[in-house]
Amino acid sequence: MAKPMRRALLTSALIAGTVIASASTVAAAPANGPSTLRLSLDTGGASVRSIAVLECHPAGGTHKHAAQACTELETVQADFRQMTPDQSKACTHQYQPITAKLEGNWHGKPVSFTETYPNSCVLKSETGVVFDL
Repeated sequence: MAKPMRRALLTSALIAGTVIASASTVAAAPANGPSTLRLSLDTGGASVRSIAVLECHPAGGTHKHAAQACTELETVQADFRQMTPDQSKACTHQYQPITAKLEGNWHGKPVSFTETYPNSCVLKSETGVVFDL
């Protein structure tokens, strides 16, 4: 009687462990799931200057620096306005406004940001490769 009881307990424990492991995997998926962002740059003319799709987790899409852009966005949870400006870049005070727009989802949560910069040098300094489309 002891052997069948041990088998039943062991089987129950294995099933419970599998269910718990599966539940934790499902719960963790949204935080690490795929992210898809549409990026655009607008210089104020009649048409948008550049457009790219950036996919993260895994990195891909039409963005030419997808892996690096995903890494940079990961550090600020896709809020490019929180990025640390590159102090090594010296930009002129030439005023040619450029608007950067980011829309999509980040780890399953909707994100949408728009920011206008005085010129493309300042944009690149403040957003790294994220808007290097």
